[in-house]
Amino acid sequence: MTSALRTPIAKMSEPQREWFATAMVAMIVADGSVSSDEVESLMQAISFVKNPQAVERLKKYVHFNAPPTLTPFHGWEREPKNRALMLIDLMSVAIADRTFSPKEREQFHRIGSLLGFPDARVDELIHMGDAFIERMEHGSGG
Repeated sequence: MTSALRTPIAKMSEPQREWFATAMVAMIVADGSVSSDEVESLMQAISFVKNPQAVERLKKYVHFNAPPTLTPFHGWEREPKNRALMLIDLMSVAIADRTFSPKEREQFHRIGSLLGFPDARVDELIHMGDAFIERMEHGSGG
């Protein structure tokens, strides 16, 4: 089950919300299959987007299993913590199904770059995601 988002959605403009939701969809469809936990993440993502056309567009990306095109994120240049929280939330989406495929890793790197993070920082988060998956597999099991 997906936990609550860490990203301060209330501080985001509508274009930023749409970007973030689009990034979530990009992570959901990255590996070519959509799990029930990932669908839950999608429902969470579209709930904070107010533009009905944007919501329909996001649903279509998932329906057709087509990755959306993202441009660099604008805003929060002086608030790197908020950008980092977005990336952490995107990691949660990526590992919701307890896997982190090579295609998901590639998409995560792409999004991290669009958020302005160096590859080394994105790699650190990927290692954290791998460790979390391993704990899940050996802890509360799968």
